[in-house]
Amino acid sequence: MVYRSFLICLFLLVFSNITIGQIKSKVYSKQSSNSLLKQARKEKEKNPTNAILLVEESINKAKKKEKRQIEAEAYYLLGEIYEQIGQNNLALQRYQEALSRTGDKKTTQDRALIHERMGIVFLKEEDDRRAEVSFNLCIQSSQEQTTTLRCKEGLVDVKLLQKNNEAVAVFLDSIASNFELDSIGLAKVEARRAQNYIQQNDIPKATESYYNSLENLPKNVEASKETYETIKKAQDDLIESDKNSDEEKIVLQNTIASNTNANIPKDIQIMENLQLALNFEAENDLGKASRFINNSKNLISPETSPVISADVFKKSSELNQRLGNITEAAEDVEFFKNLRQRRIDDLKNNLQQQIEIVKSQKQFDINRSESTIQERDQELMQSQLWIQKIIIGFLCALIIGSLIFFYFLCKNVKEKRKVNQKLLLKSLRTQMNPHFIFNALNSVNNFIAKNDEKAANKFLSNFSRLMRKVLDHSQKDFISFEEEIELNELYLQLEHFRFRDKFDYTFENNAKEQSYYLDIPPMLIQPFIENAVWHGLRYKEGIGQLDVTINEKADRLSIIIKDNGIGRKRSTESKTQNQKKYKSTGLQNVNKRLELINELYDKKYEIMVNDLNPESEDTGTLVEITIPLAK
Repeated sequence: MVYRSFLICLFLLVFSNITIGQIKSKVYSKQSSNSLLKQARKEKEKNPTNAILLVEESINKAKKKEKRQIEAEAYYLLGEIYEQIGQNNLALQRYQEALSRTGDKKTTQDRALIHERMGIVFLKEEDDRRAEVSFNLCIQSSQEQTTTLRCKEGLVDVKLLQKNNEAVAVFLDSIASNFELDSIGLAKVEARRAQNYIQQNDIPKATESYYNSLENLPKNVEASKETYETIKKAQDDLIESDKNSDEEKIVLQNTIASNTNANIPKDIQIMENLQLALNFEAENDLGKASRFINNSKNLISPETSPVISADVFKKSSELNQRLGNITEAAEDVEFFKNLRQRRIDDLKNNLQQQIEIVKSQKQFDINRSESTIQERDQELMQSQLWIQKIIIGFLCALIIGSLIFFYFLCKNVKEKRKVNQKLLLKSLRTQMNPHFIFNALNSVNNFIAKNDEKAANKFLSNFSRLMRKVLDHSQKDFISFEEEIELNELYLQLEHFRFRDKFDYTFENNAKEQSYYLDIPPMLIQPFIENAVWHGLRYKEGIGQLDVTINEKADRLSIIIKDNGIGRKRSTESKTQNQKKYKSTGLQNVNKRLELINELYDKKYEIMVNDLNPESEDTGTLVEITIPLAK
């Protein structure tokens, strides 16, 4: 029965919590993220659970609207709440998340404040290394002198924790000289200086600095609890040091409450009066002890911590028992019991509150993680699509770039090859000119040897005309067909003039008039006429015949060079080695020239060389040069 009742109560409790949470969520959903944060700041002291709900709703709203500044403020406030209830690890996580949302600027006041709080939490955890890093980052980011001062003080506490006394002294001197300190700031500097001297076992200087801190406490302005805790720490360290006499220890124990007129917070006053009561009790001066414990009781208010109040009433009951005040002692015991119960209830409530906070925070983290996972999945998909697009674009660009590169590479190779081929063609053409000139000069030499001055003069006159044409044409890749015909007719006249007792010739041009505008390579026909004269007809017994005929067909010109000389075979057998070399060179040059011209200029020139009468002793030679008219 009891078990069933417990389950029903638990169900109602959970259901009521869910319902309240849902109702609150609906109410909060109508408020802006900024207003939710303002409300959370008001409730963080008295109702941290509700404050956390408000902050979480503010974060959800800010996240949807991508307001990172509000997100940073919300996480910072969450960190403060967790720090307030003693959840230091959660506080550090929230401060870190706030830091990640403050942007990339290294010098912003928001970042400085976050680093400051993280340094304080690390100090509470006695993690001096991380605390030092946080305070240094706070100083680097800070844009306000008050924040910088607080972080410098934090570094002093770090160095005190590390017992680095030289660094403590340097920092304290820097603070005292570089900052405009009020009386509270000077009091804290002197209290920390006292702690530093204590660590160095210099008790006189520590005591002096401690009293200086008390003298600097403001009389009309209530200092913060943190200020008095700093001074109290110096006091406790002095008392714990065994270097003081008993009288000095008693004086030290009386200091803050009895030796100053500062406007001390009530909790501090209560604890100081309680400490004085303990001191006098130890001296067996129960009257003074009772007076100070009554001062503590009179300072207790509903806002006073039940822990402090319980300690006061417990000590009061003990003193009243020793003084014989049984009724007062019984009343004190009753107050003590109530306060202890209240303390237990508060502890339970605090514990339950922290459990609920941690549970809600875990749920919040789970929800946020799921949301983050979904966002990351979407971002990952978008990123993958974007990466695929980039890769495809890159590959396309690479392919296009490669095609362009290979195009220009091939073009460059072709151009270079073309240039080289032109140079080779020019070289072959220039090689033919000395061969031609050499043969002509031999003819002149022959006339001179025969003392035929008139014939030599006439030959030289025609030769000079021919040479002028040859030299003019030697610089050109193409000349007109008409110029080529004129050159060959003049050349034939010269050769016949010299070898008129060796051969007769005909030069028949049946080409139409428009063919005269056709461009052909210079010296294309001449080498074959020269071969016919010098290697075929010159060695023939009797007078030979050379016929040059030019015919135009449908789409080409046909140039036929026909002789009835001794033929190619007998000519080769009858030549000297030197003559064979010249013959070979001339024919090879002609063939190479035509191959290069066909390749360079996309021509289709053809040459066919055959024996004219294979069965006869003088076989003769038939050369046909075909030149297309289309190109």
